Amino acid sequence: MLVSWPVFLVFFCPDGAVVWGYCRSIVSRLQASPCNVLPDPKMPDPKAIEILIDDPWFLVVNKPIDLLTQAIDTLPSLQSRLIEQQTNDATPEPFIGIPHRLDRMTSGTVVVARNRKSLRQLCQQFAARIVGKEYLAWVSGSPPSQGTWEDSMRKVPNEPRAELSSLDQEHSRTATLEYQVLRQRTGPQDQIESLLLIQLGTGRMHQIRLQCGSRGFPILGDRLYGSHKLWMPETGAPNPEYREPPIALHAYRLTFHHPQTAERISATAPTPAEFPWGNGPL
Repeated sequence: MLVSWPVFLVFFCPDGAVVWGYCRSIVSRLQASPCNVLPDPKMPDPKAIEILIDDPWFLVVNKPIDLLTQAIDTLPSLQSRLIEQQTNDATPEPFIGIPHRLDRMTSGTVVVARNRKSLRQLCQQFAARIVGKEYLAWVSGSPPSQGTWEDSMRKVPNEPRAELSSLDQEHSRTATLEYQVLRQRTGPQDQIESLLLIQLGTGRMHQIRLQCGSRGFPILGDRLYGSHKLWMPETGAPNPEYREPPIALHAYRLTFHHPQTAERISATAPTPAEFPWGNGPL
């Protein structure tokens, strides 16, 4: 009668470690060891920042609402979240440079630099106004089907808001944008709401919000500039953890030159799925 004898086997792992496995017989399956156990698959991070373009010189990401673009170390921000998200064994200290910003409650496309040369080059493009910036905004009312708005505006001293001004006032700057109405709908109280595609000529603090609100077409949810209507998720209840009320403003498309090759890059960010942006192509 054949007898199966226990067998001890020695294995050399690719990393140089030596482990052993025990078999009940020569044809038995090895017991679990560091060489033959697959790691449990990682669950996706629900707070992970959506990356639209991953390039060695830059990232284009879709910033969620209720997140500062850049902040001090004690506050969460897009920059700190990306640094954490990009940290790994190969890149223990990733560089994430911020050449432009979106307001906390504005979602959409943001380009970040992955090295200092890229950051310097992207900052120059924003300063020279050669970056294309397109936004979507749901506003109250029915503006003309298209138009160009030009104003003089400034930041209100010691307050987190902007105001219209005259050019001779201190810190006043010209603000320009072009827009077109993409579609309209009737709100729950029979008020007209219009979806605007906005192309920025300049990039002033709260520019779109102020220029819309000052003309009687405030962005939905933007109480600071005249909105009396909440911008509500499809579920009908805003996230109680939001630090500020959501507003219907989304950085839809960003177009710029590759910081190394000068190739023209265009990135489009989908609107937040939980809010009523409307169906169909834009």
